[in-house]
Amino acid sequence: MTDRPFREDYQRWLDARTQVRPATAAPSADTATMPEPPTALPFGGYVVWFHESDTYLDIRFDHHRFEIVTQQVPDAREAFVFESFDAAYGHALDVGDRCLVLFAEAEGMPVSVVG
Repeated sequence: MTDRPFREDYQRWLDARTQVRPATAAPSADTATMPEPPTALPFGGYVVWFHESDTYLDIRFDHHRFEIVTQQVPDAREAFVFESFDAAYGHALDVGDRCLVLFAEAEGMPVSVVG
C-alpha cells in the first residue's frame, strides 16, 4: 500500500455521506456544501473536481508565457485527465481549493470518488 499524505477534503466527503442526522438537525458547515459528484464523465480516467465551484482542474502549456499553468474549467471535457490515481492525488494535494479525485473506467461509465 502506498503511503500518501492525508487529504481532509476526501475525509470530509466520506463523513458527509455516512453521517446520520436527525431530520430536524441543521446541516453543519462542512457537510452543507457537499454536492453529489457528476454521474458520468465524457472519458475514462482520473480528474480533480472542485465541488464547491463545480469545476475541474486543467493543466496546459501556455505558449505565450512559456510555462505550464493550472486553471479551473467549468466543463469536464476541458479537464486534464490523469492516467493514474497517484498523479491525480498529487495534484489534488497541491491545489488550494477543496477538491475530490473522481474516476470513471470509460466514457459514460459511472463516476466514483476515489480520493
